Amino acid sequence: MMFWRTMCVCVGLLAAGCASTQLNYNTADLASSLASLAKKQIFYNLAEALNDPDFVPSQVTLSIGTAQTTNAVNPTVTVPLGPTFTTTNRVGSGGRDGSQFTTQVATATPVLGVGLVDSWNQSWTMVPANTSNQLRRLRALYQYATGTMLPRGSAQDFSQEEAEKQFMCEYPLQSLAIPAAPPGENITYQLEGCPRDSDMVHTRIRYGDPTFTQGPNCVLCVDDLKAKFPHLIVNPALKYHFIHSASERTNSMIRIGSNGTTDFYVCGLAGTDCPRAPHQAPFDGRRAFSDFVLFVYEAMSVPSSGSGNGKSTGGSFVYAIR
Repeated sequence: MMFWRTMCVCVGLLAAGCASTQLNYNTADLASSLASLAKKQIFYNLAEALNDPDFVPSQVTLSIGTAQTTNAVNPTVTVPLGPTFTTTNRVGSGGRDGSQFTTQVATATPVLGVGLVDSWNQSWTMVPANTSNQLRRLRALYQYATGTMLPRGSAQDFSQEEAEKQFMCEYPLQSLAIPAAPPGENITYQLEGCPRDSDMVHTRIRYGDPTFTQGPNCVLCVDDLKAKFPHLIVNPALKYHFIHSASERTNSMIRIGSNGTTDFYVCGLAGTDCPRAPHQAPFDGRRAFSDFVLFVYEAMSVPSSGSGNGKSTGGSFVYAIR
C-alpha cells in the first residue's frame, strides 16, 4: 500500500515539473515570435507598395500575449479489502478411476491506473489598423520607404526635399478631438505647395496631437510647440527610398528579407555605390530598416483617452493556437 502511495506522489511531482518547464518554453517561444510576426507584415506591405503603390495596407499591432500550459496526472489505485487470494475446490465423478478433483486459485492484486492530460494554448491579442487615417499613415510610410510616391508614369525620382514635402502632405498626423473652437489641445500647422496639388501655392491648415511630434519616434517632428504655426520636419531617422528590389541591387547591398518571390535589399555600408535620391546623404540601410519598424508602430498608435503617455493601440481581437 505504501508503495502505491509513493508512486502517486512521484507521478504528481513529475507532472508539476513538466508543466512548469513547458510553460517556460511556451512563454519564451511566444515572446520570440513578436519580432518575426511584425517583420512578416512589413515585408508583405513593402511588396504590395512595390507592385501597387496605391494599395491599402494590412497591419496589426500585437499587444498582449498569453501562454497557458496544463499537465495533469490522475492516478487511480484499487486495493482489495478481502483476502488477497481465493481457492475454489470442485469435486466431480467420471471415467473409470472415479472422482476428479479440480482446484482453482484466484489472487486479488492491487491495480494502478493513470490518466494523463497535456494541453497548451498560445495566443496574441492583435489590434488591427481599421481607421482611414491609420491606413493613410501606413501607406505614406511604405510609399516613402520604397520610393513609390511618384505620380504614375514619372521617369524622374523625387529629390530629398521634394520627397519630404510630399510625405508631409500625405501623412495625416494623429490629432485630438477638435472642439467647437479649434485647435483645442492640438497644434496648428501649415502645409504649402504639396506636389500633387493642382495649385502649388495652396496652403493647407491641419491639426496635430503634440504628443506625436516629440521624442525619438515622432514621424513628423516639431522643435517649438509654442510657435503660432510650428514648423514640421520629417524625422531624420526615416530614410527615403531605402528599400530596393532585386532589379535595383548593387554590390554594396544586403538582403534583409522577402515576401513570396520578392526580395528586399538595403545599403550595407554608408557612402558606397548604393543609389540615393538627389541631395540625400549616405546612410546605413540596416539601421534605417530597424528604425522603420518602430515608425510603423508609431503610425499605428492613436491618441489615448486615458492617462499615460498619451498613446494607445485602440481595439483588439484574439488569435489563438491550441
